Amino acid sequence: MIMKIRKLVTVVEEILSDGGRPARRPLKKVAAVAVLENPFAGRYVDDLAQLVDAGEELGALLSKRATEALGAPAESFGKAAIVGEQGELEHAAALLHPKLGAPLRAAIGGG
Repeated sequence: MIMKIRKLVTVVEEILSDGGRPARRPLKKVAAVAVLENPFAGRYVDDLAQLVDAGEELGALLSKRATEALGAPAESFGKAAIVGEQGELEHAAALLHPKLGAPLRAAIGGG
């Protein structure tokens, strides 16, 4: 991995009823999360290529963890990032947008 991973978390939620009524079928939601050390925190850099490249690796890692935890074909997916006080919104965008989505789409067969 290009970036240092501090923590990995996978959360599985199963919804069995909604609005006081039993669900037609259980709804399973999965979140695969990585907490990363931001190498650019607290300083300005022109080239965010390290984050762009890390996004592809991270997408492969997280999609594998999520699909394994889901245990069934995915119906939808999303992606998000939270940046700490010393980071910039552009750091999250560089990680998420250019390359992270392709491994996610490949893991679920489209998107």
